[in-house]
Amino acid sequence: MSSKEKSFFRRHKVSSIIGVIVALIIIGSISAGGNKTTVTTTASKAGTSSSSNKPSSSPLNSTAHVGSTVDVGGSKGLAVTLNQVIDPASGVDQYTTADAGKRFVAVDVKIVNNGTAAFNDDANSDVTLIGTDNQSYTADFSSVSECTNFNSGQYTLAPGESTTGCVVFQVPDAVKAAKIQFQTQSGLLQSTGEWLVP
Repeated sequence: MSSKEKSFFRRHKVSSIIGVIVALIIIGSISAGGNKTTVTTTASKAGTSSSSNKPSSSPLNSTAHVGSTVDVGGSKGLAVTLNQVIDPASGVDQYTTADAGKRFVAVDVKIVNNGTAAFNDDANSDVTLIGTDNQSYTADFSSVSECTNFNSGQYTLAPGESTTGCVVFQVPDAVKAAKIQFQTQSGLLQSTGEWLVP
């Protein structure tokens, strides 16, 4: 065999080996790519399933309880604490009595201004009592002996200042307080604080 032929066969052999290696790499890539697609699809389905279950099992805004502080209007709004629900509450004097078949319930709250500007509002309008009858009750404006009603409901807070007071309701004797809600009427703060009772 001539050196020319030997050289041809050597080149042909090397080319064949390279071709086989390239073919194996391509087959391996296609095979790995197929497996990867399958794994990604499975993970994607699992992720979708778990994210769709999350909102139903744990709501974004959980309801607070008596003694808890809720940010109303975000971190730069008001921090409102439901200190206690006084049930029943007593009129401030012998002349202050609830209507027949009803009793006074006083809602004691602390309000802190976490914002950067002065804030004023009326607590009698901000606080709502929701009864076990699913009815909403608004402030009665009566005074009770256990606590004071801010400044007839009015409060003004500079940044960082706080105030504590009560909002009084008249509730039918057969109805208990189920929830307390706090939402400012000024229009500046959009969120609502809510507490379960007790």
